[in-house]
Amino acid sequence: MNKYSILASSGHNRVYFEASKKLSVAELSIALNKSDCQYIDIAGEHIANVFYITVTTEKPFSEKDILKVSKLSFCYAIFEVVSIDDVEYLKPIQNADFQFINSNISTILKYTGKTNELFTRLMLNIALNSSDFDSQDEISLLDPIAGKGTTLYEGLIAGYNVYGIEIGEKVVAESFGFMKKYLEKEKLKHTARKEKLSGANKSFMSVKHIIDIAKTKQDIKDKKQKHFELISGNSMYADKYFKKNFFNIIVGDLPYGVQHGNVTNEKQTSITRNPKELINSCIGGWYNVLKEGGTIVLAWNNFVLPRHELAQILENAGFTVFADDPYLDFVHRVDQSINRDIIVAKK
Repeated sequence: MNKYSILASSGHNRVYFEASKKLSVAELSIALNKSDCQYIDIAGEHIANVFYITVTTEKPFSEKDILKVSKLSFCYAIFEVVSIDDVEYLKPIQNADFQFINSNISTILKYTGKTNELFTRLMLNIALNSSDFDSQDEISLLDPIAGKGTTLYEGLIAGYNVYGIEIGEKVVAESFGFMKKYLEKEKLKHTARKEKLSGANKSFMSVKHIIDIAKTKQDIKDKKQKHFELISGNSMYADKYFKKNFFNIIVGDLPYGVQHGNVTNEKQTSITRNPKELINSCIGGWYNVLKEGGTIVLAWNNFVLPRHELAQILENAGFTVFADDPYLDFVHRVDQSINRDIIVAKK
């Protein structure tokens, strides 16, 4: 048998406090579910008064396993536990270098209602590792309620092609401008453009903001660019904006309350605390653009929408909802009015 210890980043613990330990174990369990190492047990453990997530495996970590662990939202350092003269020591293992762009892109923008980037990273890991595409190099991600783009930035860090839909034109323009300035500052090769979209009989009018990104000129020649696309439009038209069976994963953070209010009609001005209307109007289009074997991961406030109701909406649309451990272990209190949970479903 083999044993490994994973040290969580201090930032992760500050965000979730005690809940971070439970979320970390669940995230790691899903990541290693189809691993080469064949894990036996995952648990939290204090070593020299420092908290680690430990995993016991049948086989040593492969490069694929180390890559998966390195991508975890809480992972700061990985150690192999080795025994010398009956004394256990921690032997460092180099984290995999998986970042397409610097992870600081997710932390620069500060605004009320922003989803924490570490929690976003957790959702991306759950989505990919629960899908049939966890070993695939090219991943296309959709955030159908993108806001200012935290999910898209985290997707780019992981090397995905990222696409978002956001109904607020001003928000999209700000995100597009921020992205261009960031790429210029980081001296990354890129091309940016806008395209107009319209539905049959002008049923909708939208604008597509596109940036293709490469690290070097050679990457451009080799077509190793990553695609960033953000549409200012209504998410109910997702299957009009994109081809059917296009995305590997869909990840979204549903509205929690006033700061995360959703609008399902461009002319609607009121803000609702309940995401049920949004989901009912959009879930059919989201289902259509997801590939067979792809997953959708949604975070929401279960104080305003019970889990069984959200699960029923997804199942009625054709999804299969994951309803066993560790998929039921992500609920945690954010504040007095928000009890955040994650639901995962597969097409």
